[in-house]
Amino acid sequence: MDGAQRTTAALLDREERAVAALLTRYKNLVTLAAMPAGDGATKEIAAAHAFQMEVESNALVQAAEDLLQLTRELKELWLSGPLRKIGEGENDDKMAENSKKVREMVEDILNKASRLNGPNAAATAI
Repeated sequence: MDGAQRTTAALLDREERAVAALLTRYKNLVTLAAMPAGDGATKEIAAAHAFQMEVESNALVQAAEDLLQLTRELKELWLSGPLRKIGEGENDDKMAENSKKVREMVEDILNKASRLNGPNAAATAI
């Protein structure tokens, strides 16, 4: 998802369109189901009516899937936060270097504790 699709207005618009499509398809399906077949209905008319109901059912499922896709994307945004903008990842090398130093310091502490007090002391040193 690119930056233009991540704005609040764009996400709200997608949500409104998905809900509107869902409601429209459901209304169409209910309308088709409530239509009387009539006494003089031929097999062709019944088949066309069944086909219209199938098309509306498939469109209803697609609208629900679109809404679910939007909720998954919103959850992803909520969990991972927005993606970085240009120039925002420039301190990654420094962060990686600092994390290596912290890892080495923790390993040193655990090694010293295990040498002094035995193998179970490493767990109590933390």
